[in-house]
Amino acid sequence: MGRRKLFQVEGDSMLPSLLPQQRLIVKPLPQAASAPEDGSVVVCRHPDDAALVITKRVWRSQGQLLDLRGDNPLASTDSRHFGQVPLECVIGVVTAVIPSTGVRSDGRQ
Repeated sequence: MGRRKLFQVEGDSMLPSLLPQQRLIVKPLPQAASAPEDGSVVVCRHPDDAALVITKRVWRSQGQLLDLRGDNPLASTDSRHFGQVPLECVIGVVTAVIPSTGVRSDGRQ
C-alpha cells in the first residue's frame, strides 16, 4: 500500500474542486513509475523553483512530461505559463481529500 503523505492546498488555483487550506492525502510516486492518468490531481515541485510545492491536475501526460493545469484558470499558474513538467518533479498522486470545515484561514467561507 505504501506510506501516504499529508499536504495542504495553498491558493485558489484548484477551485472549485479543492479549497484553499484543504488537506490532501497523497500516495508518493515511485521513481520508476509511469505517468499518472490524465485527470489525476498531483502534488509536485514547481519546475522552476524546487522549493515551491504545487497542486495541479494532469491535463495530458506525454511519457516523461506532464501538462499540468489548475481547475481555476484565472487564478492558476500552470503549464500554460511554465511549460510541461518532468515526471521527476511529481511528489505523488492525491488519493483522498480531507473534508474542509468551510472556513478559510482568513475567516471567509
